[in-house]
Amino acid sequence: MVAMRRMLLLVVVAACGGEAPADPATVPPSLAFVSPGPGQAFTRDSLDDLGALIAAVPVEVAVEGAPAQVALSLDGRELATLDAAGLATATVGMAGPATLTATAFDAAGGVVATAEVAITIAEPQLADCHAWLDLYGIEYTVGPVRAGVDDPVTAMMPINGVPYAYAGTPRTTMFGDCTLFRSLAEAAPSLRARNIVSVTDLGVYNYRCIGGVGTPPDCPNGVSQHAYGNAIDLAEFEDADGETYNVTTDWVIDPADDTCTAATTGTKDQFLHELICELKNRTVWNIVLTPNYNSAHRDHFHVDLTAGSDFIERTATGAEVRGPHATDVHDH
Repeated sequence: MVAMRRMLLLVVVAACGGEAPADPATVPPSLAFVSPGPGQAFTRDSLDDLGALIAAVPVEVAVEGAPAQVALSLDGRELATLDAAGLATATVGMAGPATLTATAFDAAGGVVATAEVAITIAEPQLADCHAWLDLYGIEYTVGPVRAGVDDPVTAMMPINGVPYAYAGTPRTTMFGDCTLFRSLAEAAPSLRARNIVSVTDLGVYNYRCIGGVGTPPDCPNGVSQHAYGNAIDLAEFEDADGETYNVTTDWVIDPADDTCTAATTGTKDQFLHELICELKNRTVWNIVLTPNYNSAHRDHFHVDLTAGSDFIERTATGAEVRGPHATDVHDH
């Protein structure tokens, strides 16, 4: 009877098919992207923790063997670590072609396997400026209609997480062209990354001529960008610790060097230079005038959306630093 039971056991084991699964530790590590697929496109239509537009890309990687860790990177920038199932979400902020790379490491930190997939990150294709405000979660009402403003909007505070104050008094609303509020939403991540919790401005809409000479639209020197509601004067920035960065008192006027390459004096001057130059380099605004420009701009940064222009200018020593599409006359 015992012999019969042993025979039956052998028959059952054989009928179950076969060989026991291989020990993962003995399998050479390898990686393969399950998703995304090659050439797949994703749209920057979500906001990250700082209010920047991102594309959220679901990632699944098939992992063979037993690597100690699998990391995910985008064009050389580390993004995340895959979980035990080979899953992660890549958050991508830059539009254009990109390469996702999965890298497997052993316990000593050595690379034992890699895999890549090329994807594309696209900008949102939205119907109009109002749709951009909706995407950024800005509360607003349309209007009121005012001279010079093509797309009048009254925005509620904060704008993409950043509240504004007019000459020190907290705003509840701000009036201007819709395009200005889109630009302020785009500026917010740079401000929030520096823990800015309030921005003091000296005004947005003012229907007037450059230099105050004439009455719009009959302006000898041109119509001020404030008359179009697409300019704002930024005077002070306050961070979460209560520290203030004031353009009047903290910006040190640069010598003959370019505004964004000149040496700075002290941490607050450095903060203001780095902030405004980062925002200009990100093309948030077309025109940036700093205290380097002239005495009328000693107490603020004038920023606007002048069509066809792209520069940050200085005239403190009679020199001008211009981009390729600079115009001749600008105003605060």
